[in-house]
Amino acid sequence: MLLKKLEFDNYKTYYGVQEVNLYIPEFERKEGKNIILLGGLNGAGKTTILKAILYVLFGERGMSQTEYKRLFANIINNTYFNEGGRKCAVKLVIELDSGEEWHLKVKWHFDQLKRLSLEERALEIKRPGSTRSKHARIENIEVFNRLIDKIIPYHAAPFFIFDGEEIKDIILRQNSQEMKEAIHKITGMESYKQLLKDLVVLKQSMEKQLARSVSHSSLKNAEKELIELNDVIAKYEEKKEKLQSKRQHQLKLIDAAKKERNEKLTQNSKSREVIVKKQTRVATEMDLAKKEYSSFYSDNVLNIILGDKISKLKTRLKKENEASHKRILQNASLSPYRNFINQLLNKSINPPLSPEQLMQIKELGEEIWIKENDIRNYVDKDFQEIHDISNKDYNYLISLSTKDKHQVTHYINKIEKLSQEYETLETEIRNAPEAVNLDNENEKIDMLVRALGEIDTKFRVVVNKLNKHIDERTNLKNKFTRLSDKDGNSEELQEQLRNVERTLAAMEEYISEVTKMKAEFIKEEFSKMLKVLFRKQDEFGKIEFDIETYSIRLYSDRMQEISIQERSAGEMQMISSALIWALTKASDLSLPMVIDTPLGRLDSYHRNHLINHYYKELSEQVIILSTDTEITEEYVDLMKNSSYKQYMLDYNEKEKYTVIRDGYFDFVRE
Repeated sequence: MLLKKLEFDNYKTYYGVQEVNLYIPEFERKEGKNIILLGGLNGAGKTTILKAILYVLFGERGMSQTEYKRLFANIINNTYFNEGGRKCAVKLVIELDSGEEWHLKVKWHFDQLKRLSLEERALEIKRPGSTRSKHARIENIEVFNRLIDKIIPYHAAPFFIFDGEEIKDIILRQNSQEMKEAIHKITGMESYKQLLKDLVVLKQSMEKQLARSVSHSSLKNAEKELIELNDVIAKYEEKKEKLQSKRQHQLKLIDAAKKERNEKLTQNSKSREVIVKKQTRVATEMDLAKKEYSSFYSDNVLNIILGDKISKLKTRLKKENEASHKRILQNASLSPYRNFINQLLNKSINPPLSPEQLMQIKELGEEIWIKENDIRNYVDKDFQEIHDISNKDYNYLISLSTKDKHQVTHYINKIEKLSQEYETLETEIRNAPEAVNLDNENEKIDMLVRALGEIDTKFRVVVNKLNKHIDERTNLKNKFTRLSDKDGNSEELQEQLRNVERTLAAMEEYISEVTKMKAEFIKEEFSKMLKVLFRKQDEFGKIEFDIETYSIRLYSDRMQEISIQERSAGEMQMISSALIWALTKASDLSLPMVIDTPLGRLDSYHRNHLINHYYKELSEQVIILSTDTEITEEYVDLMKNSSYKQYMLDYNEKEKYTVIRDGYFDFVRE
């Protein structure tokens, strides 16, 4: 998507009809010219441009009615109003990746007391190659919002259209739910999760439809029990999530308390410093072992539990398959005899033979035929085949793998060993000679550990009850399936439901893998750009990207976590810029960037790096709004090769309005 044009009609400081051509042709973009530069002094209308773009796209979303009235109480140009004008407007023209051109316009009407009386929205769409446009007045703002969110989601806007001096807020908000939702939308994960929700709804709908297709009262009762069980399970799952959250919070408190205690130790005791480092290494190994165990257990638990049954099933299926082949061979060997005897006995015999005599002749003849032709008796008449499956299902069951439970034991023993080593080191830390009194710190840690134990106890109780109810639901679903099998009309629906369940499982696995891949990609891109932008190249020893919270964690070269909030405003701007870079590169969206006052808080080193290594590669269209003190003649020369157009917002002090002129470079040199 590209911004093509922004037009003001007596809006705020812009008198008359004025426009800014923002379009960059494709051949220019391929040559590396991706920047539109707009400069002006404070109060000339730079921020007005950014907020006008945001409002045309997203309207009142994110603001209260009171804030809306305050912001739009005086948007009509004063000179024009004094001349009798009562309307003002903003129009934004955008070009989608499909080639469609959208003209979005907002018009405001005012009364004689300069009070806002009406706001109108209109949309005009021109398809590629068409000379005519489709016009639409926006009556339902929710429909309009959904339409806009398809091309640029509202939650993604802060990463593409933002005030450069407030960019640090992005990294400060990184643990918020709003931030997580925004990153999900930018990286395309929201569409995957929506698909997953749709599959769940479809599955539930098919289960209800399947229930209705059977008339038995017992099935209706099973359906009712299933609904009640689902409600109970949902409540326990909610309790489980809350306890998990509390547990994670408690672990963080324990880690923080130990870190505080250990820092105190390392400052006063060299011997303890060695023990603390060793304990940290053991804790890291233990966390890694737990993750490996969790992953292995999750992937292989069914194959481990059902290993013996799978082996017995394979053996039985092979025997049945062998018996089936033997029966086919014997039938093929007896086929000539059966053809002969059928033709013989179909002849007229006088006097007629009884059915018993005919059967005796067939059986005696078959025995003689087998003896004369030396045919092996392949079929074991006492062996009974109990499975009736297709070749595809047979091959699938035969290929099922079994897993050795000793691997689980290995992981458990390893975790237990590391846990014991960790506790041993904890004891060594406490018993080591100390230059300071750590009773308060140790008492605090003990209190937190006891609280964690209480949470763990509650968590185990909830998990046990949850697993019990899940088992009940599984049994109930099996009962549900057996009852449904009695209704012949439900077979097709059952097959569809099984397909949906398989698709749902595959989709969940796909989302999990894609989430890991996206997180790793974001971490790599963030790390790469952070090293480019920062003055100190060895500033960070390790960078982590949390998949659950989609948040960045930085560590020093000594592997101590760095508090991002304690960095300077300029450094936080660099960190936020690197995060925006990473999210943009991981995004499924191709969007323009609009940045107001991006260099105000930065020193010359960081300005040079942003201009030389960041904005040139950030997007196909980067619109920078700046003051003369930000992008001086020196920086203009740096941007020449990447700048396609330059404008100056020239504010007339006498007339009290702004005129948009060409020639930002001339403005700087004057």
